[in-house]
Amino acid sequence: MRSIINWITGKWNSTPQMFIEEDILKIIFKINEDKLTICKKDILEKLDYPQDSIEKAIATLLFYNEISEDKEYFEIEEKGKKRAIKLIRKHRIYEKYLAEKTGFSKSNWHHKAEKKEHLLTDEQVDNMEKELGFPKFDPHGDPIPTKDGVLPKLKGKTLNLVTSSTIVKIIHMEDEPHDIYKSLIKKEIHMGSIMKVQKQSNGTIDYYTEGKHLKLSKKEAKNLQVVIIEQLDDIPMGVIRLTALKSNEKAIITGLSSECRGINRRRLLDLGFVKGTKISIGMVSPMQDPKAFLIRETLIALRKEQTDMILIKKLDHDTK
Repeated sequence: MRSIINWITGKWNSTPQMFIEEDILKIIFKINEDKLTICKKDILEKLDYPQDSIEKAIATLLFYNEISEDKEYFEIEEKGKKRAIKLIRKHRIYEKYLAEKTGFSKSNWHHKAEKKEHLLTDEQVDNMEKELGFPKFDPHGDPIPTKDGVLPKLKGKTLNLVTSSTIVKIIHMEDEPHDIYKSLIKKEIHMGSIMKVQKQSNGTIDYYTEGKHLKLSKKEAKNLQVVIIEQLDDIPMGVIRLTALKSNEKAIITGLSSECRGINRRRLLDLGFVKGTKISIGMVSPMQDPKAFLIRETLIALRKEQTDMILIKKLDHDTK
């Protein structure tokens, strides 16, 4: 019925009004879940649509009781919540599909899912979910809503709330705002990585992970969800990424990162990058990427995004 009204009133422009409504619902839902408030000005700043289109969408959502307004602040109602959760389910399952079934880099997953989520039918999403083996989480660690509209709560705490000298494991990387997510990728933060928080001062967090001492801003740390590791047995000592291996060093593969999924994981396993295999650098291109690695007497060229997914432990000279 609503689509007919939108068509009659001329609301179907380059971006269908329904898509704008769904984006607004998702924003209000996430803000409300964080126990924060949101007004029209906030929504206008977050969405790259014409102001009149956003205002029409807000009016429609208010008319259909999908959101309510109190003293200029919006709250999502039950009808709107169901619609928002359905959109979140589509987004996260499609991101999981991109991670498992395609070769797109992780920096592109969110943007592609933002475009596709409005177009996917329930049947397409259900089929993808079945093909993926009914995953519980998307590739960033976000819980995937069930078909019945249940959205499980994310466990752990954000890294900015962790005290110094604490050892944690990253279980979720928030992909919004996108500029912060890109910054985390650039700093080579990975899902499943173990890190030790060394100190917090002057708005930054010093931490140690995989043989490196690095810094995060408070904003970056707030986008990382972690769980505290209590048992020392859970900490892989000396494990680093293959990317960090130097030309004169040898190592043994300890496994593949949990971020390495689907066809990319199968390809690396088929090439022999399995636990217990010795590896060294055989050749380096003039631009340092790709590099050719000697594994089982065979040279195999890998790009940095692939070596980031291979976990190794350097060998001492007496064990080479």
